[in-house]
Amino acid sequence: MPSADITPKGKYFLMHETQARAWRPGRSWSGTNFFAYGAGKSTELAITSYSGGSPLAETFSTGFGFKSAPQFWKRSHPELEAKLTVGQMAIVNHRGLGFGSFSYAHGSFRIPRYHTRISAGGWGATRQLVGRNTGGYLLGAEHPFGKRWILLGEWFSGRHDFGFFIPGVLFHPTKNQIVVVGWKIPTYAANGKSGLVLEYGITFGNRR
Repeated sequence: MPSADITPKGKYFLMHETQARAWRPGRSWSGTNFFAYGAGKSTELAITSYSGGSPLAETFSTGFGFKSAPQFWKRSHPELEAKLTVGQMAIVNHRGLGFGSFSYAHGSFRIPRYHTRISAGGWGATRQLVGRNTGGYLLGAEHPFGKRWILLGEWFSGRHDFGFFIPGVLFHPTKNQIVVVGWKIPTYAANGKSGLVLEYGITFGNRR
């Protein structure tokens, strides 16, 4: 699920995600690569390569777009960290399916005292990215344990290639790096098989 976090202005964020199932039935590997630049004003520009792997999916594609997440009530209620996250990606499919799109929006806030972030919203995408023209709901939760660990979960509704619930754990080995280990569970059997999710991300560059 697109995070409410935004790459700082003048910096870059690079992340690789692997989804893997090493056993039959449904043995597979899929890789997604995300690159973003912090453009300022709570906005980042992004290029994402989706669903490369083995076997190669019909939804293997590249997206170009942006994400913005302005924060509300910064002065009156900063502890809420209330944000409205919106994003749009233009999709180019590499398996001959042409051009498509991916749009999403969600609101999020942190529960005071516990610092748990709750996110909820909606999304829409075309068959070039998720296998059919569809949309639905998305939900997410993040709960910090100390300064380096976060327990998280995310869910996309519907029957399509993104239709999974993924619980996991995020770890910050350093301030600028993240490592995520999760497990994907299909919302419907037709969406695919369960499997391991691994992510590594790093923020770098000089702030302007």
